[in-house]
Amino acid sequence: MWECVRLLMERLPDRHPEQEYLKKEFHRYEAGWQGEKRLHSKMVEFHWGEPYELLWDVGLKLGDWKVQIDGLLVTERCVIVISSKNISGKIHFDAVTSEFYRFNNEGEKMVMEDPQVQLAKHIRFLELWLKQRKIPHPPIDGVVVFTPRHCEFIAKPADKHICKTYQAVETIYKILDAHAISADSPKPSRIRRVIESNLYPYERPPLCEYYRIDPRELKVGVKCVVCRECTMERLYKIWICKACGHQDTNAHELALQEYFVLVSQQIDSREFRRFSDIESRHAVFRILSAANLITTGSKRNRRYLVKK
Repeated sequence: MWECVRLLMERLPDRHPEQEYLKKEFHRYEAGWQGEKRLHSKMVEFHWGEPYELLWDVGLKLGDWKVQIDGLLVTERCVIVISSKNISGKIHFDAVTSEFYRFNNEGEKMVMEDPQVQLAKHIRFLELWLKQRKIPHPPIDGVVVFTPRHCEFIAKPADKHICKTYQAVETIYKILDAHAISADSPKPSRIRRVIESNLYPYERPPLCEYYRIDPRELKVGVKCVVCRECTMERLYKIWICKACGHQDTNAHELALQEYFVLVSQQIDSREFRRFSDIESRHAVFRILSAANLITTGSKRNRRYLVKK
């Protein structure tokens, strides 16, 4: 997601009023991604003598209820939902008011959604999801892992599984030790197969829609992957950047991907000509026809849609 936000920032004028907000969003998403990488690396240390399956970024759907679960550890003792949280600062779980808040480095207080609530929802979702498919399963438990390098627990519930990245493996061992293997527990590989055959990837709307930005405010042209400027010019079958001289045979593919990420999941020839600033109708027709897209309509009414 952070790379997508960067694409939007690069396509907007430098003095656009949303640039500062998008910069904060970029750093927030990037930090979250780095935190998840640290958690994944830490779980390399997890070694369990019994069969288990570890899944990351699990998107599932139950009717209109869609969830994105950061991690799932499936064993014969229990299923553990792993919730990764990129929240830094001084962390407070208030036992009296049930509020969750943190103080940043400047001492500013920010009240936030309690991550325990989301974890409870994901556990309840998974129980219903497996029950609907009539799959027997061991108890479902969960852990909230705070991934920033700089966070400090000032107050947290002693009876809940809440930890930092470096504590994740030991916390998971304690959860597993608290559960016994049930006689009717299915093999973890069976639950994994069912989940993987029913994955429902999270679909975020195009970023202009998400951040309520008029797509007409975006810079037009084909972007150079080196200097990140929309200054590519096509000469014969090669794109050459007028700013830095970089040559690229597939620069138009990036422009098409950018459009789908930023503006819409469907496009027509006229709109791509405007966005890419390519004058030749024939060149645009060849580019869109060569892309792996779904086509609807014919001739002037033809539209191209991203495949699910």
